[in-house]
Amino acid sequence: MNRTENEQIVAALSRDLIEPRITVVGCGGAGNNIVHSIYWSNKNVETIAVNTDEAKLEGVDAHKRILIGKDVTHGQGAGGFPEVGELCANMARGFIRDALKNSDIVFVVAGMGGGTGTGAAPVVAEIANELNAVTFAIAINPFSYEGSRQEVAKQGIDRLRQQVERTIVLENDYLLNLAGDSTVGESFAVIERFINKLIGSLNARISRELQEQIRIEVAEAFLDIDTVESAKPTRAPMAEILYAESTSDTIETPFPSKDIPEILSR
Repeated sequence: MNRTENEQIVAALSRDLIEPRITVVGCGGAGNNIVHSIYWSNKNVETIAVNTDEAKLEGVDAHKRILIGKDVTHGQGAGGFPEVGELCANMARGFIRDALKNSDIVFVVAGMGGGTGTGAAPVVAEIANELNAVTFAIAINPFSYEGSRQEVAKQGIDRLRQQVERTIVLENDYLLNLAGDSTVGESFAVIERFINKLIGSLNARISRELQEQIRIEVAEAFLDIDTVESAKPTRAPMAEILYAESTSDTIETPFPSKDIPEILSR
């Protein structure tokens, strides 16, 4: 096989590579809003919304919606307590694991400072790591005027970073400045578009790097084949045939012996 043929085969295989399966999980109200936006703007991404608030979850468009801790919160939310959000997420580990099990890359998105996002996001990230997915976290800090939520957010980010080294922290104040003199609704739309674009850029970069790595490995494999072919080894002596004899006079089979010829002829 010559070099040109190798290059053609490698190029064909690289083009036909299956794209990595990417999932974005939004935890809590802010995370759900991001997932809702991504669901409509990026059809190549699986979206999952996780919340303790049933009413808010019903208003979210996503491929999968998981209400966690209904026995604890009765679908009324975590009340701003991260420990409640964490408990509810741990109680739903099986559901979350099933939702993530086919994912290659997972983005966990949550607003920090509240109950569900702050408490559930580290649990979701931990599960993604257990499934050997490449995991990213995007944490959104509260506005500076939300003083009481700032310390809660800091603790939540620390916990999230214990699970995910690739944690990106975004400041709501900074994102709001990007919106200029827009209304509050328009400002949040700008924030959501910014995060959506960030996830899209990271996805594209990861996909390119993954495909390039596989292309290199495929090329090296063909190089090894050429090396083996050029060596032209001499014919090795035939191996001795070993006859395995049954130690039992009667062998039980899952089908009648009269059916064996028919099965072997298939």
